[in-house]
Amino acid sequence: MSTLPPDSALPPDSAPPPTSAPLPPMPGSRRAAVQRARTVLVAGVAGGTGTTTVAALLADAVGGRLGVVVQATDHSGGELAARLPVLQTATSRVTVHDTGAHVGPAAVLAATPENSLVVVGRATGDGVEDVRAALASLADSPDPTLLARSVVVLVDRAAKPTPVETRPVRDAGVAGVFVLRADRALGRPGRIDVAGLGRPTITTVSDLLTALGW
Repeated sequence: MSTLPPDSALPPDSAPPPTSAPLPPMPGSRRAAVQRARTVLVAGVAGGTGTTTVAALLADAVGGRLGVVVQATDHSGGELAARLPVLQTATSRVTVHDTGAHVGPAAVLAATPENSLVVVGRATGDGVEDVRAALASLADSPDPTLLARSVVVLVDRAAKPTPVETRPVRDAGVAGVFVLRADRALGRPGRIDVAGLGRPTITTVSDLLTALGW
């Protein structure tokens, strides 16, 4: 479940609607996770890498796992709202922020223990190198734990899955590296039809949430 930031609170007796993404429940204390203020910043190493799509998937899936509606924000107030599966009033302090192709500024915003960074690149040799370079630039971050709280998503748009060597990125010390394979439901413009997502996409997003601590 996902939304733009709330303009007004829901009535006290309004229960969050059921999740639209078929993900397994989160482990641990659901109440603690819902009440905790936390921001996940999604940043691409370049334009057109799929950052907004990843942010929309993440916002919907986090809400589904926590049983709430998260806040979803866009660096330009533009495309994220058009990709979110559902627009509803936020019911939690959890935020997913699409920062566009701005890894550096996103890293600064993520440099608190409660926040995390998702770096998005292309699932190609050049894309992996771009991500590796971006992660190397984070080595001088004032927060020495940032890389360990960061996750990489490599987006593969090829009709057939293409092999990709992820070791250069894994060796950077990130919490996880995931390849998001081509999916017809993601290839369509406009709102993502989560009911039409393939099993590989659902599994990848579920694993991504686990790596982020949900």
